[in-house]
Amino acid sequence: MRPYQSDFVAGDSRICSIVGAKGSSKTWCGARFVISEMQRQPGSQGLLMWNTLQQARDIYYQDIEPLLKSLQIPHRFNQQTLTLQAMGSIVHLRSAEADVIRRIESVAYHWGWADEASYYTPEALRTFASRIRKGEARIRVTSMPDEPDAFIYKFIEDQQGTLYEIGLRDNPDKNFRERYEAILRSTYSGSALDRFLYGRRVSLVGVGLFSITPEHCWNLQYDQQSDIYLSWDFNVEYRAVSAWQIISRDDKARPIFGCVASYQMKQATVYEDAVWLCDKYKDHKGSVILVGDASGANRTALTTDSMWSAVREVFYKQFGGQLRNKVPLSNPSVKDTIQCVNWALREHLIRFDKAERNVYLSLQAAKADKYGDLDKSSDYKEAGIRTHDADTARYAIWEVYSKLYPGNRNRFYIA
Repeated sequence: MRPYQSDFVAGDSRICSIVGAKGSSKTWCGARFVISEMQRQPGSQGLLMWNTLQQARDIYYQDIEPLLKSLQIPHRFNQQTLTLQAMGSIVHLRSAEADVIRRIESVAYHWGWADEASYYTPEALRTFASRIRKGEARIRVTSMPDEPDAFIYKFIEDQQGTLYEIGLRDNPDKNFRERYEAILRSTYSGSALDRFLYGRRVSLVGVGLFSITPEHCWNLQYDQQSDIYLSWDFNVEYRAVSAWQIISRDDKARPIFGCVASYQMKQATVYEDAVWLCDKYKDHKGSVILVGDASGANRTALTTDSMWSAVREVFYKQFGGQLRNKVPLSNPSVKDTIQCVNWALREHLIRFDKAERNVYLSLQAAKADKYGDLDKSSDYKEAGIRTHDADTARYAIWEVYSKLYPGNRNRFYIA
């Protein structure tokens, strides 16, 4: 271990924090702190906190459970509580959401780890720290870098804690470090790269989110014989739909994906939108592939059928065996799709027809919020370009490139 890892995992500091770049071993250190603390304080009660309970479970199965198994430590996990039979320790996995925070205010713990703490509200982080008050009461905090005046830095300073600010290159795993740096450089630039690669305190507010340039605009021709992807995003204001086709392949045999048209549908109902679009492509000979927002599978207060049910019904009547439904059961994370789109753009795998303006302008206008996520505030302003059309691009590009995108967590472990 590097000194910062050793201090975080097994050091005597009451409060120790790693605020570091992507892949800088934050989660790796956190998982080992959990094991170390249960051995150090047998019979203790620990608290692990993430933004959401689903994220807590994901990290448990990805990082903590494999470590327990490799060390042959008997344990039991019931989705929110981890019990180590041999050591008599109990660990609660909780989210930093407001209602959960209120429920832990009467519980005391011997140790705790808060991950991605810069996303917490100040109240949530303070409450987390106040609950760690029994035994040696060691607190560990990990997070991505934030704006220079972010609360997390003041919190660590006020608590007189140890703070390590590190970049990817501080990770001692050289092979992982070099491989992941190449991914980050192909995905980000400017302030985002400073944050995600070097771990610097930067503000991302208002920074353009997608690496899109006029070089991505080409004269594309819709091909009646080739498969067409119709990507939907359902909104009250208008339903955004973009049409995509694989137009060629690059020298690595990767598909080059082109947006050949886009539509801002404003029919009275989604059913009528689908009828209009089917008429538009009624002479199409290739497969028609439906992709898009998985939340469209939910029923609304106005109808007993979901929006996707209406779309599929109309398209099946028109295209029958030509229809392919590739709408996922749940949407991928927004951050994963943003990174995948940027990777594909930087690899020159994406094209936009010069006559198509909705998706191109929406991607060009998209801004980051303070956490590097998609800023949706423009959608609520009277004037301005909406993010709905950019969302259709995220869904379509993820469908085609998620298995090729090297940053996909299913391809290899990212600390």
